[in-house]
Amino acid sequence: MPNFYIFMGLSMSLKICFYNDLKKKILCVRQKGKLLSFTAFYLAVTAFFFVSGTHVLANDVLLKRGQQLFKKCVHCHTYNKHHDHRIGPNLYGMFGRKAGAILDYDYSDAWKKADFIWTDKTLDTYLKAPHKMIPNNRMPFNGLSKPNDRRALITYMRTIVVP
Repeated sequence: MPNFYIFMGLSMSLKICFYNDLKKKILCVRQKGKLLSFTAFYLAVTAFFFVSGTHVLANDVLLKRGQQLFKKCVHCHTYNKHHDHRIGPNLYGMFGRKAGAILDYDYSDAWKKADFIWTDKTLDTYLKAPHKMIPNNRMPFNGLSKPNDRRALITYMRTIVVP
């Protein structure tokens, strides 16, 4: 999300700047005068709320879509810290953990041989084609072909399975 800054100098000049996440300047607008015009103030406030509000709305849509998609997962997985496993292992704390490494869950041989850590990238790869990433796994899930669906599911999972 772009960052937004307003600078007001001693000469009552107004400078409005937008920066990207890497702190590189995107746009700067300067308004000079003895009094700040209502138009400059209005534009600055509108821009601020538009930039910050758009990010929040987009994230809400992503989370809601992820929540819908996760409903398929809860038939086989739990995701709260103190819940038991179902057909599949509990997903709580999965990010940063080695795949197939929960001690009290009986993984298939395919999962026991998995040699990767769960990250956003590995989960995206897995969700795209589970049986290509882990051949002969028993999970009855064919994957999510749409990148936006995978991103939404991962975004939502980050809010519920992270300790």
